[in-house]
Amino acid sequence: MTNEEYLELGLAYIKKKEWKSALSVLRECEKRHAETTVEPLPPQLLSALGLSMALAENKVISGLELCEIAARREVFRPESHYYLGLVHLKNGSKREAIDAFYKGLKFDPDHPGIIAKQYQQDVRKKRSIRFLPRQSFLNKVIGKMASP
Repeated sequence: MTNEEYLELGLAYIKKKEWKSALSVLRECEKRHAETTVEPLPPQLLSALGLSMALAENKVISGLELCEIAARREVFRPESHYYLGLVHLKNGSKREAIDAFYKGLKFDPDHPGIIAKQYQQDVRKKRSIRFLPRQSFLNKVIGKMASP
């Protein structure tokens, strides 16, 4: 198998949420990449590896580092931001996860994984009148009028 095939297999395991299998295949891809080239690991591999490490082995800090590197190297790839957000959720950092999801939506507003996670996290719109509490009568009325 080629490195690209190993990566595709790892990504397929990620879609199935088979984290240990994904991690095993992605580590093999990482090893083969190191043997065949001196180039740095591709960002797509870094983010997939980071997500798998965090979810399969609970190595959240290492996973975050890899996902952050990947998201910085390929800012335009929504999947990198999605994986980073998932690792932030695993770490209990909801605010950082939502920020990562928003960055991913800039490049793919219809990304199904990000949209599902945002819905799951019950992301709210900003208050209409920010200096008033969310539960104030004015914020409720204006928010309902502004909703589609």
